[in-house]
Amino acid sequence: MDSSLKKFFQPANLVLIGASSKPLSIGYEILKSVLNFGFKGKVFVVNPGINEILGVKCYESLDRIEEEIDLAVILVPKKFVLQSLSDCAKKKIKNVIVITAGFKETGEEGAKLEEELVKIAKQNKMRLVGPNCMGLINTEEDVRLNITFAAEVPKYSKIGFLSQSGALGAAILNTISLTGYTFNQFISVGNKTDVNENDVLDHWWKEDSVDVLTMYLESFENGRKFFDLAKEVTPSKPVIILKAARSDSGMRAALSHTGALATQDVLVNAMMNQCGIIRVENIDEMFATASALQKFSLPKGNRVAVITNAGGPAILCVDECDKNQLKLSDLSNETIEKLKQILIPEASFNNPIDMLPGAATEVYKQATEIVLEDKNVDAAIVIFVEPVMIDSFEVISALSSVQKKSTKPVLISCFPLPIFWEKWKKEGDPNAVIYSDEVGIELPPKIIKNLCDRAIYLNSQKTFQEKEEPKLDTKKIESIKKIIQKSDGRFLSQKEIQKICSILKLPFVKSVTVSNFTEAKMSLNKIHFPLVLKIESDEITHKSDVGGVIVGIQSKNELAKAFKELELRLKKKKSFDKITGYTLQEFITNGIEVIIGGFRDESFGPVIMFGAGGKMVELIKDTNFALAPLNKEEAFSLIRRSKIYDLLIGYHGEKRIDVEFLADLIQICSELIFKVDEIKEFDVNPLILNPERGKSKIVDMRIVLKDNWNADY
Repeated sequence: MDSSLKKFFQPANLVLIGASSKPLSIGYEILKSVLNFGFKGKVFVVNPGINEILGVKCYESLDRIEEEIDLAVILVPKKFVLQSLSDCAKKKIKNVIVITAGFKETGEEGAKLEEELVKIAKQNKMRLVGPNCMGLINTEEDVRLNITFAAEVPKYSKIGFLSQSGALGAAILNTISLTGYTFNQFISVGNKTDVNENDVLDHWWKEDSVDVLTMYLESFENGRKFFDLAKEVTPSKPVIILKAARSDSGMRAALSHTGALATQDVLVNAMMNQCGIIRVENIDEMFATASALQKFSLPKGNRVAVITNAGGPAILCVDECDKNQLKLSDLSNETIEKLKQILIPEASFNNPIDMLPGAATEVYKQATEIVLEDKNVDAAIVIFVEPVMIDSFEVISALSSVQKKSTKPVLISCFPLPIFWEKWKKEGDPNAVIYSDEVGIELPPKIIKNLCDRAIYLNSQKTFQEKEEPKLDTKKIESIKKIIQKSDGRFLSQKEIQKICSILKLPFVKSVTVSNFTEAKMSLNKIHFPLVLKIESDEITHKSDVGGVIVGIQSKNELAKAFKELELRLKKKKSFDKITGYTLQEFITNGIEVIIGGFRDESFGPVIMFGAGGKMVELIKDTNFALAPLNKEEAFSLIRRSKIYDLLIGYHGEKRIDVEFLADLIQICSELIFKVDEIKEFDVNPLILNPERGKSKIVDMRIVLKDNWNADY
């Protein structure tokens, strides 16, 4: 099947199947949109029984059209869609948009009908957009294509916009005159029966007329494929996503700490962060960020200067900067002295710079230019609240000229009298970036944060380009698989886990597995006091919850007492029958406990997690996820995101943990879950870290196999 979407966005001709002669019907309005927007290609209409609609000749059926057709748009009622698609197949039309609704979004019957659509499309190697979609737009002058029923059409810019929701797409298009949003290509993918976000991402990546990619998504059809593709796209083109459906109705059914802590939205965040996608919270932020990426240079850092003539808005803006991890710039003495030469003595010269209401056009312009020259300033937010004695048009025009010339982002927040906007729309600079009303304070700091994130991501791509050798070679993978083949259950035993750790050179604490106290006594020549005694069980994930761990055992007598104590505890908790044996370990007394975990997500595939371990896992929920496998920089990034990162690098004079060693362990674990398909999920919890590399030890590890792991053996 041809993956190209070029003929959807740039067809030489198109046919509307089911265009209507009834005004206000979808079939009528879409034909009207195509004609009014001035499509450069030829338009055909199929509607039996009607001679012409809006001056376009109607054909009784598709086969009456002699020319080859690039694109078909199906507008007929649901009961006629399958036949119309079959007619397209006979006509050898390879690109079809189904606007008609009433398929899987309506329930089981509609889902079956949609399956028939897919079957016809696949059998005939057709690409299908929809069903239940709004259509698409291409504003390029040599195309001029509008296959939607929206009231308004955006002006051209090199932004691509995908919407999974047709209604949201319509709402955005219907308010273009108010919002001023611009884009080049728009597509509504509807039910994503065939063409989905992955296809569009790939198409826009290779499309010269699209520089910035924006998407509203409610779901990912294949999260891993999207991730792999996005990693290829984002170094050259920014991708901005508004992802809805953030809440989870419940936690996943999982047999490890890691799996249970991973909500779908957490994984979406991890995926976007890892491959450099900018995630936004609303439509305003999405299009404002897209526009800013086109018009501003990326900042070199996150230091911001706030310039204002009103204290209240500036204070609110500073709060928003703090929320977005932006720092107020420390202005140099030279900058402050220059400001004192142009501002009145009552002004505030520290950041935020409050020039007071009397600041006129030239003062605003000069102050902004002076601040931008400061090496401590990476970006500026300029706030203007119109006083009656100042001409707002002159001020904003002057600031727009500074914005256009500056090599640093200059974001203008404007709160003028209503009459200003009427004049600005007629006479103002259409390329100026101005924020106003309710978004004038909240949006600029978010935009700068997004620009900073983009800069950080691109810098990380430049600094980390060396090719790494895999941690798990074929020989190691085969050895691990042989251990799994010999296993007789879904949970690997401690002996099996220790063998795997030995293959991977993971530092597992010296341990022996025993069935009872008698075996434990006989093993004391292999292990040294003090010891830890803990239960082994396929059914009990949290051993400490049932009192299944006793630490600090100093002698054989204490060991005997520990066995008796465990038996009493477990019988009291009615858990004694659930244990499969005991593990005796050397007791690690000091260090920082962390967790490294892995599992397989249905959409995103193998996932790795790092955070605070032991009892802290559920308490502080230090859950940092990434899609496996990880390179060294991604492993370091995962560690840096942890709540305990400061602790690891020597908090308040404590010795620094060997973070490089930890990153290596995370990489090894990420390759384990990625390359050994039989493993469903695992936890290394806790791994006790010490400043001395040789003293860092894995104290517990749990490996769960897939339900059908032995199907191929």
